[in-house]
Amino acid sequence: MLTIPARPGRNADVGLGTVADDLALAVKRQWDDEVEARRLNDPYPLPVAWRTADAALTEPWARLTGLASDWPGTPPGDPAGWPANEADLAGHYVQIREVFVNRVPTRRLVVLGEPGSGKTVLLIRLLQDLMQHRQDGEPVPVLFSLASWDPTHDPLESWLAEQLRRSHPGLRAPAPTTTATLGTRPLDLAQALLATGSIVPLLDGFDELPPALHTVALDTLNRTMPARQPLVLSSRAVPYRTALARPDATVRLNGAAGIHLLPLTPQTAADYLRRDAGGPHAPAANRWNQVITHLGTNTPAGQALSTPFGLFLARTIYNPRPQATPGPYGP
Repeated sequence: MLTIPARPGRNADVGLGTVADDLALAVKRQWDDEVEARRLNDPYPLPVAWRTADAALTEPWARLTGLASDWPGTPPGDPAGWPANEADLAGHYVQIREVFVNRVPTRRLVVLGEPGSGKTVLLIRLLQDLMQHRQDGEPVPVLFSLASWDPTHDPLESWLAEQLRRSHPGLRAPAPTTTATLGTRPLDLAQALLATGSIVPLLDGFDELPPALHTVALDTLNRTMPARQPLVLSSRAVPYRTALARPDATVRLNGAAGIHLLPLTPQTAADYLRRDAGGPHAPAANRWNQVITHLGTNTPAGQALSTPFGLFLARTIYNPRPQATPGPYGP
């Protein structure tokens, strides 16, 4: 369990900007460690690509640009960088921050994909990229797993605050006196960060909520999140589409664009497996020769290895690292 790093001389009047900076440091350490443990960059990040999500699942592009242009003050980003239409949201792994920050006018994004297609990994990459470019005092991207949220009993802000407290116990401390109350509620640091827009929620696993709660969850997000609150929501494509197609469905995520992750190409999967085995000319790479003939087919092996999750499992078992428990000699 992580704690917010202590700063010399900290007291109750330290500003929320300083608290956000401390939280950013803790979040960065958390996900740097997680990426190392998952070996997401070993031998290199998989180049996951995406297309624009189906128009029926998102807001019309003209509405997104209109919403962002009409907000009080300045738009979230530079209108000169907004694409002419949603088709230009298509991209690949290293472009996810560019898409979220510069191409989506509202900075609200739904990430869809099939099981194992890399949605969580993409959110981790976005978090790390946002953190890399973050300036002191700016909002902190935080990844939340929605699996434990019950939108019928847990107000969203209360649930988010409790997730922050559990991961970062230092946020249970009282908020600075200048922000101790918003309205009539006393606030701790977790509540104050959320109430002041100092958190960018990356909400992972919408599909892990019970299907009966999907439309309730979307309605709660729309009612709770201010219009200018950037956020990301990930889900398997079929449950998300089903939620919006229900006869009683009257909501979709306000102000959100969408992308849909694509299967890995056979060449991408083959190159990754061989490189992870030491390179295409390494003796260990030969173990993949027969399996690679199935890539791009409807065989069980071909289907399993068309997703990042399938590749990660296969390489972990059959390409063990030194001092790891070796797997079989061939897949």
